[in-house]
Amino acid sequence: MLDKAPVLIYGMSGGFFMSDLSTRYMGLSLKNPVIAASSQLTSNIENLAACEEAGAGAVVLKSLFEEQILSDSGKIMANLDPLVHAEAYDYSTVMSQEYYLDRYLKLVQDAKKTLSIPVIASLNCVTAGKWIDYAVDFEKMGADALELNVFIIPVDFKKDSLSIEQIYLDIAKKIKSKVKIPVAMKIGPHFSALAHMMKNLAGEGINALVLFNRFYKPDIDIESLAVKAAKITSQPDEISLPLQWISLISGELSCDLSATTGIHGADGLIKVLLAGAKAGQLCSILLMKGIGYIKTILSELSDWMERHEYAAVSDFTGILCQENIINPEAYERTQYIKALVGIS
Repeated sequence: MLDKAPVLIYGMSGGFFMSDLSTRYMGLSLKNPVIAASSQLTSNIENLAACEEAGAGAVVLKSLFEEQILSDSGKIMANLDPLVHAEAYDYSTVMSQEYYLDRYLKLVQDAKKTLSIPVIASLNCVTAGKWIDYAVDFEKMGADALELNVFIIPVDFKKDSLSIEQIYLDIAKKIKSKVKIPVAMKIGPHFSALAHMMKNLAGEGINALVLFNRFYKPDIDIESLAVKAAKITSQPDEISLPLQWISLISGELSCDLSATTGIHGADGLIKVLLAGAKAGQLCSILLMKGIGYIKTILSELSDWMERHEYAAVSDFTGILCQENIINPEAYERTQYIKALVGIS
């Protein structure tokens, strides 16, 4: 049964009413719209239990990475000649890959045994290959949903935009043919026609889109003359991009939307909900302030709802999407140009 986390509120106009933080995401009942995003924090049972204790409405397990499995499997196979040791090579390849899968399946299984909130498995993939078949095993272990973290940076000069988009669509189509649980796809913004692409993904049956992926960002150490990783955590101003796109498309798509990147407090969560997101995924802020910060965000969300006399999250979700505001051009380029040249 859904825990609606009711809060008794005395409205400014007088009288009490109940605050309902619950939401529906991909058909799942969440007691509130806070989701602990896939990260190192969601890679073990102890942290997952802490997320639930802090009040998270759902958790996304740390992703199983296709590329990591391929890379590590390749290292194991490096000293075997497939022409000389064909059977051993094939056996070792399968075993090295299944090692990672078995560990992940145990995490899914243990999470379902331990938690009462929805558990969303995560697969980070770059092809529509056999890795998608892992999703069937996730479903068997009891995962409530699956998040596909598709991470393709369009830097291959030989691939045009259509061929890259087709990879995403092939992954979506194949995964939906394999499982019955809801499927979300976490994507980046690097598409030539982003709205059209998102509509096509929804058309393939994807139940939710998570906006947006944060790609690896390199930096350069000018003293050692070496390439290094930039900060992995997001900044609050990065919420602008997902906020804009959720506002633009939430009223047009048949699938749900979840926001990620730049949500560093209750204000960011409230903004994406007003724009039309069904939930907000937290990562960087939990890495910086700890899992317990979820409690603060939920408390501030309840306080905000009390001040504005909203009895339920559903009362204000999407009320500021482009379709529902008086000046819809505020989210589009025309307004951006006006701001640049100082025209109000």
